[in-house]
Parts: sequence; structure tokens; C-alpha cells
Amino acid sequence: MLASLDERHNTPSSGPATKKLCERAHKLFNQTQYQQLAGISVAHLYNLRKAQSYLRQRYTFEKTRPALIGERKKPRVNGMYGMLLVEPAEDLAKVNREFYIMQGDFYTTVKYGAKGFQALSK
Repeated sequence: MLASLDERHNTPSSGPATKKLCERAHKLFNQTQYQQLAGISVAHLYNLRKAQSYLRQRYTFEKTRPALIGERKKPRVNGMYGMLLVEPAEDLAKVNREFYIMQGDFYTTVKYGAKGFQALSK
């Protein structure tokens, strides 16, 4: 409950402010789910924010430095595929294999659901 409250307010607010929000939600708006949080101390709210269950719900990633990791190429008119190339920002150890994952779309000239061989659109 505390994690969702902090997420709604986009950041963990101060302990006293969080306690006041819980008290108002419970007493003024009859939201019983905030009853337990409204009755605990501010210090306990800070301790709850250090708990693993809270941290799992509120885990965020921070970018350490900007880096270009990908390049997108559009499909060509002559039917060649486009691609998205993703490479590591720094060199990796040599490997004995590389794998390419492709995704393609085919469009036909007939109505959806038609049976049998279908010619591709141009």
C-alpha cells in the first residue's frame, strides 16, 4: 500500500506528509486500506521503505551515462528488410557464434481468410 501511495505521488514524500495522507485517506475519505499506515509512527514508515517488499515494487533504474546502443534502418523499396542493430556500448569478449533475430511481415492481395496459395503484394 505504501509503495502504491508513493508511486501515485511520484516519489517518496516526507514521513510526516505520508502519515498525514494516510490519516486523511482513512478518516476523511473512509478508505479502510490506509487504516494500518495511518496508525504507525513516522519512523516506522521510513523503515517500511527499506523493506524488500517495498523496494521490489518501487525499484527504478537510473542511466549512468548516455550511450547510443542501436541503429534503425528502414526497409528498402526493392524488398530488402529493415533492421534494428543493437551493439554494446563497450567491447565484449570474443564469441564463437552470433545470432540474428529477424521479424518480417508479408502482405497478400486477397481477402483475409482466403484459402490456398496467395500472391504477395508488390
